Formats: sequence, C-alpha cells, structure tokens
Amino acid sequence: MKGKGFRSRLLRKYRLTIHNENKLENVLGFYISPLWVILSLFFSFLLVAGVLYLIVVLTPVGNLLPGYISDGAKEKLISYNLRIDSLTREVEKQDRYLANIKAIMNGEVPADTTINSPQPISSDSINIEATALEEQFAKEWEEREKYNITSQATNVSELQELTLFRPTRGEIIKGFDLNSGHYGVDIAEVPGESILAVHDGVVVMSDYTANDGYTIVLQHRENMISVYRNCHRLLKSVGEKVIGGEAIGTFSNATEEREEKKFLHLELWHRGKPLDPNTYIAF
Repeated sequence: MKGKGFRSRLLRKYRLTIHNENKLENVLGFYISPLWVILSLFFSFLLVAGVLYLIVVLTPVGNLLPGYISDGAKEKLISYNLRIDSLTREVEKQDRYLANIKAIMNGEVPADTTINSPQPISSDSINIEATALEEQFAKEWEEREKYNITSQATNVSELQELTLFRPTRGEIIKGFDLNSGHYGVDIAEVPGESILAVHDGVVVMSDYTANDGYTIVLQHRENMISVYRNCHRLLKSVGEKVIGGEAIGTFSNATEEREEKKFLHLELWHRGKPLDPNTYIAF
C-alpha cells in the first residue's frame, strides 16, 4: 500500500497556469507531475555536465583548471624543462669560469698555476703488437662468427608461427641497419590513419618521451617486444591487453601541425636483441 501511495504521488498531475491579471484570462497552462520534474532536472544536469566536459576537453579553458594538463601542454612542459636544465648547466659553467677569473685577478690563485694532470703517453712506448695467443683467438672468433647473421638466426624458428600485422599502410622510408644503430624501420605517416598492434600482447609502456614523442611498447608471447615511436596520439594505457590489428595509436590529421617527426618508427626485439621488422612483416 505504501509503494502504491508513493507511486500515485509521483504520477499525480498538477496544473501549472500563468494568469494575466489585466485581462483576467489564462495565458498558458499545462499539467506536470513530480516524476516529470525529477526527470527534467536529471536530464538537465546531464546536459550541463556534458557541455562542460566538451568545453574542458576541446577548448583551452581546461588548461585553467588546477591539476588538468592537456597532451599539448605536457609536451611543452617537458621541452621547457629540458631547455631549462641545459641553460642551468651553462650558467653554472659560466659562473665557475668567472669565479676562477676573479680569483686570478684578485691574486688568490697565481696565473701560472697548473693542475697536475696525467701526461700524454707517447705511442712509441706502447706495444700494440698482438701476441700469438691473441691472433689465434681472433682467428677462431672470426671463423665462428662468419655465418652468424646478427642474432636473428636463432630467432627464426621461434617466431615462424607468429602472424604479424602491418602497423600502417605507409611506405618504409628508412630500413633496419644494425651497424648504424638504427634498430627498426621508419614508416611514412599516413594522415588520419590508426597505428595497429603487430600481434596480441600487453601494453608495458605508454607515455610521451622527449626524443621520440608519444611511444607505446607491447610485450608479446615468445619473448618478443614491439616498440612504436613518434605516434601523434596513444589509445592504450599500461596494463591493457590488445589483439593483433587493434588500433593502439593514431597519426595526425592533414590539418594538424606536428612538432614531432612525421613517421612511425617500429622496432621488434626478441630476447633483448633487435630484429628486422621487414623480415617478419609484409609491408
């Protein structure tokens, strides 16, 4: 009975009338109920909250809120911190230099004072000839490593069963080169396109770095790791599981300006050793 009474009170209709005293007539009138008032207030609150959220996210107003930092502001803060650190070191060097000059001019340190430093060793006094034992070891090592293709020969059998997806449709503009320290491939940016995971895995890093922009790292089975550098935006957080071919980041749109390099740098690592992505992915 109590439930029915409460429900009837919520649904009970009341007439709201606007009366014109001068003309002695009703200008406007409609029926409302307590339930209608409650629902109207609830949806009005959702509408206002949604509008405020869009204003904070899509406009610079969010930067004025304490504790909220947009992605662009975070990039600039990191860049400014690096510049401040380098300028601080230069200022400290100049201060030490001026302090030394001031000490010499005040007579506190004689101008001809030198600090004992190791004397350069003449090359004539160094025996650089290899011994017979060293020559034998070098010969054996060169013979043993002659047919060792970096570290990939031991990885092929373990990774043959893995089907790796192409992370983007862009063309490779710089290939893998172990000798020069380029441990991956650079893929040209396709404006507005998503960056896809090459295989199932778990996100172990998802953050902005000063040298490589937004970077995301995935841990896969068979002890393989994939690294995606120079992303414009990241879509996954640390600890999230992804499947092969799922979007984990995006490139910038054609109308957006980027301060980072306009290409994706992809690396594949297996047991701590770099792999050539072009060997395992059909670009």
